[in-house]
Amino acid sequence: MIITLTTDFGLSDPFVGIMKGVILGIAANAELVDISHDIRSYDTLEAAFILESAYRYFPKETVHVVVVDPGVGSARRPIAAAANGHRFVAPDNGVLSFLLQNATAYHITNDRLFLKSVSRTFHGRDIFAPVAAQLGRGLPIESVGPQIFDAYRKALPLPRVDDGKIGGAVLTIDKFGNVITNLRREHIPPDFRIRMNGSSITRLCASFSEGKPGEVFAIEGSTGFIELAMNQNSAAERLKVERGAEFEVETSSANQ
Repeated sequence: MIITLTTDFGLSDPFVGIMKGVILGIAANAELVDISHDIRSYDTLEAAFILESAYRYFPKETVHVVVVDPGVGSARRPIAAAANGHRFVAPDNGVLSFLLQNATAYHITNDRLFLKSVSRTFHGRDIFAPVAAQLGRGLPIESVGPQIFDAYRKALPLPRVDDGKIGGAVLTIDKFGNVITNLRREHIPPDFRIRMNGSSITRLCASFSEGKPGEVFAIEGSTGFIELAMNQNSAAERLKVERGAEFEVETSSANQ
């Protein structure tokens, strides 16, 4: 069985290791895979994007645990969901937003699956890890609790068109400083100009190596979204941009 972990815990604290210990204590044969533990703290939308980008490359029946949980200990629900042959365990705060349209979701209420003592600050250890381990061992997902139809979804910011211009937004920034936007290839006309913080990007490259020294260029990334990038340098630092920043795409033909 494969169980993946996605959190905002980082690796300097013991939290990820503790969750793995709980899972292995229940399902000793589990194969644990880290998707990422460097999600920006509390950033549920980034977690949703990372999960949606990664989960499909795992075998069917994989269990995915997501713990980015600014509402831990509050009234927010722990949930499990089944979608596209995979199972997911997470807080009901939007981290499963991009999956829920095709998912069957359940409120985790079966406390027999939890650790004996449940803290109000570490549900990753006390609820999500043991539930994921039991699902990995073959527990039917219906056993975690009642089905729900109102799981919380965050909307991905969509490109907007206004007066011949396309407005985009930055979804996330990866380790290399590539700026991942919410634009797709069809949003980039041949004569485009992306304006961001006083910089203009006018070239769409097929690979990172096509970039000229010091040039910020656009590229269709592996997730299918348009990224702003540099060849062996950080576009995010050059553009002085952070997640959520907005920008415009212009086309010279629109001004003729």
